[in-house]
Amino acid sequence: MTDTTDGLETRILAVYDSLTPKQQMLARFILDNRYFASFASASELGAKVDASAATVIRFCQTLGYDGLPGLQGAIRAELPSYLTAVERLEHRITALPASTDLPQHVFEIDVQNIQRTASAIDQAMFEAAVRRLASAREIVVVATGVTAAAGFFLAYSLEVIGLRARAVLDGGVAQAVTLTHLGAEDVVVGLGVWRYVRSTLDALHQAKEQGATVIAITDSIVSPLARHADYAFEVATEGAMHSLSMTGVMSLINALVAATSLVDPARTSRALQRIDRQFVARELLIS
Repeated sequence: MTDTTDGLETRILAVYDSLTPKQQMLARFILDNRYFASFASASELGAKVDASAATVIRFCQTLGYDGLPGLQGAIRAELPSYLTAVERLEHRITALPASTDLPQHVFEIDVQNIQRTASAIDQAMFEAAVRRLASAREIVVVATGVTAAAGFFLAYSLEVIGLRARAVLDGGVAQAVTLTHLGAEDVVVGLGVWRYVRSTLDALHQAKEQGATVIAITDSIVSPLARHADYAFEVATEGAMHSLSMTGVMSLINALVAATSLVDPARTSRALQRIDRQFVARELLIS
């Protein structure tokens, strides 16, 4: 029985495995679109995942709410203050020509993504994940598609501060070979948002089987990546138009790298000095 004092995310996690596939789709949609869900009708919500209004009502009752109004009231109570800015922004966008306001629209959405990502961080989990990264024998970052660039940046940044890290960005044989030698002293970081790539999920599953620590950076607490991770971080990826924004992802990565570098400042300093000497010795820099 779900505790009626629990928040929406806690309630969903408590019953997620027992939900029907359609209800699981509905749960993910609501978590990713809370503002819409807080005002939509049961029919409008159901249409988003090709489900009936009755399915929406049953889903709400399964979570322990008194129908859709109860769930919507809980969402509104938890909505962070940034949504007020979203409303203002949407009104302004409809009133002004897109060509003059679009850059500001994009920047404001990215600021909101950073704020949402920051507010979702569990500090204890963050600190624990940082300790594992800092003490890992090897770190493998698995990412593909829209997250590939962020995954490469994470692996590169960890390497710069003296850790043994590499990125696997294309799945397949390279991923299988890389993960084969991992064990309890190692960490695998998986990045995945929106349409989750099977090879990334397979990597996290294999890492868990081999005893490695798994960190997920994803856009929903009920995403397949989050459910296979020891430490899962939810990032906001709302985009201005058709594409997703990686601003929240990159900000979280910057925070992880910065915190990890401070676990052993002497190691970080030595690594940076070695790199600097290589730049000079190989004349890699223009000035």
